[in-house]
Amino acid sequence: FFGSMRRHFRTLAPRQKDNPRVALLTPGHGSYRDFEDAYLARYLGYTLVQGRDLAVRGERLHLKTLGGLLPIEVLWRHVSDRKCDPLELDPHSTEGVTGLLRCKRGGELAVVNSIGTAIAEMPALIPFLPAAAKLLLGETLQLPSVATYWCGAEKERQYVLEHLDELVLRDAFAVSDTRPVMPVRCTAEEKEALVRRIKAQPNRFVGQHRLSHSVTPVWHGERFEPWHVSLRTFVLQTKSNIEVLPGALARVSPKEDLLSNSPTQGQLTQDCWIVSDKPVDHETTLLSNDDHTIVLRRSGAELPSRVAEHLFWLGRYVERCESIARLLRTTLARLVGEDELNDLPEMTRLVAALAAVGQLEPDYAIEGLDGAMPQLDSVLPSSVFDTANPRALQNSVASALHNATAVRDRISLDAYRIFQSIHADISGSRRPTTVNVSRAMERLNRLITHLMAFSGLTAESLTRTHGWRFVLLGRRLERADQTAELLLATMVRPVADEVGLCESILDATDSLMTYRSRYLSLVRPAPAIDLMVTDETNPRSLRFQLNDIQQLLSDLPTEPGRVALGADERLARELQHPLLIADVGTLTEVNASGNRVELQRLLELVQAKIPQLANAIAGRYLIHTAPEQTLTGDREQSLDESLMPPEATQR
Repeated sequence: FFGSMRRHFRTLAPRQKDNPRVALLTPGHGSYRDFEDAYLARYLGYTLVQGRDLAVRGERLHLKTLGGLLPIEVLWRHVSDRKCDPLELDPHSTEGVTGLLRCKRGGELAVVNSIGTAIAEMPALIPFLPAAAKLLLGETLQLPSVATYWCGAEKERQYVLEHLDELVLRDAFAVSDTRPVMPVRCTAEEKEALVRRIKAQPNRFVGQHRLSHSVTPVWHGERFEPWHVSLRTFVLQTKSNIEVLPGALARVSPKEDLLSNSPTQGQLTQDCWIVSDKPVDHETTLLSNDDHTIVLRRSGAELPSRVAEHLFWLGRYVERCESIARLLRTTLARLVGEDELNDLPEMTRLVAALAAVGQLEPDYAIEGLDGAMPQLDSVLPSSVFDTANPRALQNSVASALHNATAVRDRISLDAYRIFQSIHADISGSRRPTTVNVSRAMERLNRLITHLMAFSGLTAESLTRTHGWRFVLLGRRLERADQTAELLLATMVRPVADEVGLCESILDATDSLMTYRSRYLSLVRPAPAIDLMVTDETNPRSLRFQLNDIQQLLSDLPTEPGRVALGADERLARELQHPLLIADVGTLTEVNASGNRVELQRLLELVQAKIPQLANAIAGRYLIHTAPEQTLTGDREQSLDESLMPPEATQR
């Protein structure tokens, strides 16, 4: 069956029929097709894509990869008709591709499960199938359909109204997962309202006899239980014949009503075996045999842009979680210390830093207003579990898990388990009924440990491919941004005694032990600023981030024949240069107004350029914009800002 399917797909290709690029368009994670589509794509050797992976140029459909746009010849559609093209169909759809219908009409793309074929599934057509078979084929149906009555015909409508309790009522023209109506379970008032609707618009309803599903053993709750089963079959129609897959996808559910809604619903999927009465030819398989020679290769630029984007944002959110968690832990540790808060001059700056990264209300950072606000020892622990604030730690954890789930097939099982543990610990059922500093510190310690475990897996288990580079790019950009924001809130305007403040910032940036190994207990602003800003050997410093970003960008693929630097590379070097020539003595100097002006200027430059650099990377590798698409405004800026992915706005 699958061999016939592959041969048929090749014949549909407008060009390159010997080896066309075939893509399977899936709704994505969360769809009932999730496992099925991934399995089919791997088994058949097709590219599994979502709408965001594709782009239309002219009348050609392309796959967006790091190396550029690759033309697609055949698209196997598993997205519903209405959601295929937001330009001409449902404008709110995010599953389809803008311009897909134009490609289909222009003959530049073959679409399997052609758009519009859902009409054949309309319940209103079922009563006419026996007559259609006799008229068109001169045959009777080999497999009868469930008895169906279209209420648009007077005789059938009367039958439905007289036998309501024996039937299931469905929308005659809708093909969706909308629940059918079971009159036998309706109240008297609901049944009367249903009858009125049928009489007012009879053509909109069909009545069907209720199915009695078979049952199958299901292991559930440490014992076998009889669950209802529904078989979903698959058919391939070619120009010459029709082939039926000898087997089915079995859906099971303890509730029969769920299977009656749709053959795609159910709580579990089971294997369906067809028993043969004679030996089976085991040579029929699409899988390579043991004698097949495998050509050795390394991963290249074929990484889909959507996957690269998820890996990029996975790196950013992981780093954001770690930065927030370390700053919260550092502040909470001083909050419960033996010293009075008034004796800790660094507390005002740590509070300002927490406000800057969205963990506290900005009013806490305003001198004179802090007394009118709730006490920090009650507010800060609660912020660890806050879900209402879009910039809160929990939402960053959820965003990291979302991106990890989207690339689950690209990361190791151990890495995915780490994110599941993080999510369960921070926002799962183990959340305490009362939150205090001690509980919050415990959660933060576990979170940081989990994040360090992921960092270790990233460093030691991910092959040095473009996927690894995008994870690391996300981390480096986010770390530079978070460090610059932290130093702006704490080190630009000195406090009277900077020893405690410097120790706090070194602790929050995981640089305290490095500092002590070099300078012992002598804490001064100059070496602290050097370690966090200009030290090229410290993985936590700003200079280290920009050096690494510049190297990562140089290792990514570029357009053939291109000799000039890309916009992203230029921005990276513009940021790297001030850090290369920065003088620590000048950065530490305090002017007459009591500010470190040069340090402030450098940090503000980093903060202003990092979002631009992220946009430039997205525009070059993740979006595949073209200059001629700009409609108004600044050419580069309008492209970057208007086409950035949704995650880019979740700063």
